[in-house]
Amino acid sequence: MDYQTLNLLFRCSKAFSHETIRRQELSDTESMLCSFIFSHENCSQDDVSIALKTDKTTVGKALASLEGKGCVLRLRDDADRRIKRLSLTELGREKVAALFDLHNNWLAQILTCLSSEEQKQFENYCVRLLAAAEQLTQAQTGDLS
Repeated sequence: MDYQTLNLLFRCSKAFSHETIRRQELSDTESMLCSFIFSHENCSQDDVSIALKTDKTTVGKALASLEGKGCVLRLRDDADRRIKRLSLTELGREKVAALFDLHNNWLAQILTCLSSEEQKQFENYCVRLLAAAEQLTQAQTGDLS
């Protein structure tokens, strides 16, 4: 598989979910941030910016919007008052759950073109590819977290 095919698969997924994200009254960036915060509760704005390779200003604006929509809470860190820890509100969790359901259903539908055995193989390949990608990224960036 070449990168173009993989990129097209990601773009199809994004196009499929685009309208649902809008119905959740979120931008694509806000959706991405909520999904990250869901998986990394109590992270900081810097953590989000670094992990998602997104400009701090863009993250800050999106977080302010999400806070205004009642989806995200920013609380000062007890140990370092300069840091604000991020968490999702119940509304934020509901929106993320709806998006995760959408993506899981999309994936289940497209995987029907594969047999059960092929689906298992594909999942195993994806796990291995993710591990290799994370290892390569850590080696390149020096990130040991």
